[in-house]
Amino acid sequence: MTRTIPTVLGEAPVDQLGVVDYHEHLYVLPPAWLHRIDPDFALSDEEKSATELSRWAAAGGRTLVEMTAPDFGRDIEAVRRIAERVPQVYVLVTTGFNRPWYMGRWVYELDEADAIRRAVREITHGVGETGIRAAVIKAGTEYNMLDEPGRKLLRIAAAAHRDTGAPIITHTTAGTMGPEQVAYLSEQGVAPHRICLSHMDRNLDFEVHASLARAGLFLGYDCAGKSKYGPDSARVAFGRQMVHAGYGRQILLGNDLGRPSYWVSYGGGPGLDYVLTRFVPRLREAGVPEDAIRDLLVNNPRRFLGGAED
Repeated sequence: MTRTIPTVLGEAPVDQLGVVDYHEHLYVLPPAWLHRIDPDFALSDEEKSATELSRWAAAGGRTLVEMTAPDFGRDIEAVRRIAERVPQVYVLVTTGFNRPWYMGRWVYELDEADAIRRAVREITHGVGETGIRAAVIKAGTEYNMLDEPGRKLLRIAAAAHRDTGAPIITHTTAGTMGPEQVAYLSEQGVAPHRICLSHMDRNLDFEVHASLARAGLFLGYDCAGKSKYGPDSARVAFGRQMVHAGYGRQILLGNDLGRPSYWVSYGGGPGLDYVLTRFVPRLREAGVPEDAIRDLLVNNPRRFLGGAED
């Protein structure tokens, strides 16, 4: 029987996911306090989101994982309307939480058991009354810190995973605390191949990445085109090093464009199609073989999302 995964428009066969952006944002209505201090988080124009998503599809994109969690401004109905305008793209959504900093006092007041029940329901039955089931679980920690609020979010994610089998994609702040997240999730019964650590290309430490890859983790690289996090030349060289060292099957690519200033449709950049139209060609030019690139874009995310252990 063909294995499927829930999208906002229904079930999709795992073996037909095609080119995947493992970590993205299509619509964000940030909390009022966050919008006051940083208006650039308001990604709230559905027409522009659909336009940008169409550009990405034209570049070869097929499946996009929308990682906006409730504490960051998730709006499932808006995401569904965007997906309906670009039906050739499979859009997956997340449950869980982003990171303690976005939650503020809420992270302390949150009843852990209730949060677990809600996450499980969103995976098994749907978000609210929408019938849209979440495909992945999110949790995150702060910069160089695995404190009790961070552990709480990881526990919620781990419990929801144990009940549903859905994979976990974590937020690492500036690429830190990845090994610590993995160790804690492992204590909670989560197998390494069901965990992906986001934003790891903000901390290009080969020994750390190699150790995590050997353990079976997936490493999320999603900072291409963001000069404030360093030049793409460093990311290209590091990606080539990881592939040539035999760790290319543990890497997922995304762009994590959660700000309108990153979107061409809002007058910014690099744009949702940047990874496919500019970054991947640079990997090829640097000597990353075509079969490895297909792993990064197609095979690895299919294995991760589908739960394959090989």
